[in-house]
Amino acid sequence: MSELQDAVKKYAKDLAGKLNNFVQDISTLEVRTYTTPADQVAIDVTEEKIKLEGKATLRAYTAISLDGDATVLAPTDAAGEITQSIWELHQATVKQALDNRATMIKTMGDAAAAALKALGQAGG
Repeated sequence: MSELQDAVKKYAKDLAGKLNNFVQDISTLEVRTYTTPADQVAIDVTEEKIKLEGKATLRAYTAISLDGDATVLAPTDAAGEITQSIWELHQATVKQALDNRATMIKTMGDAAAAALKALGQAGG
């Protein structure tokens, strides 16, 4: 087998592994919106630090699976009314996350198609 065929097969195999991980990673899109006092905003915030340090409060949450099933928790004030400014920020973030996921799905699909085409052309 030629070096080209070997290289293309290795690329296709590596891509298949990455596609598998990618599908698992995107199976559920989660967006969490937190609020925190301005003097406690940290640059290196992680979900773990938020839970441990308690400086941020979860205000809205959305989870959307690949099949479209969704769980949404909307923020309310003391009167039970939705907190509009936080909700608008959260919705904008969800839209951006969905757009990013769609772009990544297209990119990975294009890469898979290119790998299959190269594999076919290399005779593998």
